[in-house]
Amino acid sequence: MSTFDPEVPCRVHDGLNDEFIEWEPQWAPLYHDYGVKQEEGVVAWDGLLLDGWIPTSHQHRSGH
Repeated sequence: MSTFDPEVPCRVHDGLNDEFIEWEPQWAPLYHDYGVKQEEGVVAWDGLLLDGWIPTSHQHRSGH
């Protein structure tokens, strides 16, 4: 999650439920305010454990 940009639409992986979620950039302020780093590469946010992301098809493939 170190390269994750919450301002950009993408898909984030929730390790708690083992599913991908479509990320909405309007959530970025909440992510910045309430996201808590749990361990290397994992951020707790809104009841989720975000542990990875992938770009949507119209972005560069640079995320993990």
